[in-house]
Amino acid sequence: MDTEIANGDILKIVGTFLVGFLVTLGIIPKIIKFTKKHRLIDDPTLDKEQRKMHKDPIPTLGGVGIFIGFIVSAAFWMFTSKNEAIPFVAISLIILFITGIFDDLTDLRASFKFLIQIGTAILVAQAGLRIDPVTIFFSENPNLDFLRSDYFQYAFSVFLIVGLTNAFNLIDGINGLAGGLAFMNTLVLGAILILARHNFLFGVIAFGFAGSLLGFLKYNFVYPAKIFMGDTGSLIIGFLMAVLGIVLIKGSVGAATFEPIDIRGLTIIVVGILLLPVYDTLRVFTERILKKSSPFKPDRTHVHHLLIETGSNHKKAAIILYIANAIIITMAFLLKSTKPIIAIPFLFILATILSESINLKRLFIAIAKGKDAEVKSEKLSDENRLLSRDKDDFTSLTDLDD
Repeated sequence: MDTEIANGDILKIVGTFLVGFLVTLGIIPKIIKFTKKHRLIDDPTLDKEQRKMHKDPIPTLGGVGIFIGFIVSAAFWMFTSKNEAIPFVAISLIILFITGIFDDLTDLRASFKFLIQIGTAILVAQAGLRIDPVTIFFSENPNLDFLRSDYFQYAFSVFLIVGLTNAFNLIDGINGLAGGLAFMNTLVLGAILILARHNFLFGVIAFGFAGSLLGFLKYNFVYPAKIFMGDTGSLIIGFLMAVLGIVLIKGSVGAATFEPIDIRGLTIIVVGILLLPVYDTLRVFTERILKKSSPFKPDRTHVHHLLIETGSNHKKAAIILYIANAIIITMAFLLKSTKPIIAIPFLFILATILSESINLKRLFIAIAKGKDAEVKSEKLSDENRLLSRDKDDFTSLTDLDD
């Protein structure tokens, strides 16, 4: 596999990254000032279900800065590209951006946002950004030809895009988490797109987006955060992660066909890159269903909530999840030559182990607190007994005096 890259292309990649970074870095303070002036803030005192992880009102609409930085950095490549999928991706991003702004300002109904996400997913699938999971997992098995229809590819791709969009939206719960994970994932996706897929267009777009995310993290990866990305940012992040993942598996629209083994290996890598937020969403939904509750009912059972419960602050919890993400991605690279039907379940098992290690720590903490409470209770009982004995002695002495 040829991994050489021209010096001129390196300059374009670095330049695009820096433009996204600097534009976002420069515009976020203006957005913070604007949101504070017009009270466009996330106020935890209005959270009736007490799920907010911050105590003070924080400006929102940080996603506006991410979007502007990204568009400015990627505009040249989008406008000069002849790739037929780019206009559909751009239109979909704009629709999600506008939807996110309205949601952050007016709190749109979840069903309406869901319909918007389905619509944008269909739009990019119509542009050719859809994949055939049957061939990836089962090669050319003729018994499964009925599942290789365009309808099934549309359904699977739309499900994938909508699912990832919501997964990143749901994991955006503590400072720096969603933005940091997306930054890591976008860098890896961009590098593979350029080096392994020879897809400079989507690769350089990925680096522009990574630069924008880094500019945002300067103001978000602190405690207390100076600004949140809001749905304006998280919807765009999840959608673009899904699109880049599909492009990496499929190749650019109209590109030459790759060998199935290449497709399968890249699929494993993409799953590893995007697995953490997906696994956490599936875990939380499963727990809610088992408790006979709605899977969409908000609570504080996401992995970042559990980490906070064990005593981690926002920064430490985010870094722990960055490390977990890196471990899963590394394992995906090591398993890229394995069959997806074996490798992908293994990655889910790894994610489960990493997640349940947090629950194990919570259990040990609970046991320790229980023992500590028991010791304190015994000590208090002993003190009460001593106090009672002293009182009896005093009463006896009084009786003697009488």
